[in-house]
Amino acid sequence: MSEPRYGLVLCSQFLPGEDSAARFAEQVEQVRYVRDAGFQSVWATQHYLADPFQYLHPLAVLGRIIPESGSMRIGTAILLAALANPVDLAEHLATLDIMSGGRLTVGLGLGYRAVEFDAFGVPRGARLRRFRENVDLLRRLWTEDEVSFHSEALTLDAVHPVLRAVQRPHPPIWLAGHTDAALRRTAASGLPWLAAAAHVDRDHLRRQVSFFRQCGGQQVHVLQEIYVAETELQAVEGVRTALETKYRAYRAWGQDAVLPASQSFDKDFDELRKGRFILGDPRQCRAQLRALVADTDAGDVLLRAQWPGMPHEQVMASLRLLTTEVLS
Repeated sequence: MSEPRYGLVLCSQFLPGEDSAARFAEQVEQVRYVRDAGFQSVWATQHYLADPFQYLHPLAVLGRIIPESGSMRIGTAILLAALANPVDLAEHLATLDIMSGGRLTVGLGLGYRAVEFDAFGVPRGARLRRFRENVDLLRRLWTEDEVSFHSEALTLDAVHPVLRAVQRPHPPIWLAGHTDAALRRTAASGLPWLAAAAHVDRDHLRRQVSFFRQCGGQQVHVLQEIYVAETELQAVEGVRTALETKYRAYRAWGQDAVLPASQSFDKDFDELRKGRFILGDPRQCRAQLRALVADTDAGDVLLRAQWPGMPHEQVMASLRLLTTEVLS
């Protein structure tokens, strides 16, 4: 088991009424900090119509932070691939790979929110097929000289894609998913799996990793939520309000509906946080992070260090402890 690469997941979700321009400027500062501290990547996430949050579009976010990112990779964790027009997505992502000098990783997921599928005109019964078609078309549009494809959503009649990413044959693609069916599909595709560790407790995550590898899957990457303070009490109380706000929204969105009942988000925060979030003093966070790596043998660990409403100064204090006392 080798040491994983560490990345920062940006919190491009702001509370109603917040100055979103000012909050985004704080995120740029966070990117600069982790760049100088030796992180290997920085990531943006996606949801549409994300009531109650102002949610910035990840591809615009990544385009803006390219000049700040140094040699770090940039990535999506994740894009909702079933909603996209694959031609637009292929060209947009290729452009980002070109602008970044070949540093893009593309995380893709199916999604689960009815409001998003309805807004983009994707029938519920067609969402999985649309997702699989779009992932396949992305790869074809990046690699083939002539592409034909016909469906109710689009027609490609012997088109000739010319725009190519810097990375060949194309930027790395990772697939996210929570269900056994999603893990089987990802394993069968030969693509890496991006696991959302904070959406399940640690026992369930271990089961998922084992199941993925039994299905023939190889590479696992993990998205984990973390907050470091001088004491465990300060860590828990420092994020309680922000994480309660975030997971209240997740419950309303139905994010845990695809998970077993044991993984429901409908729990008191002190119960919900156990085995899901890495919270504590530097010694505790170091031990929890090492356990996560041991459980998953993850190649990349993507750390989300902020949630809506959390003050920037608090985030920076946690990042300083993370980089100087946990990861050092």
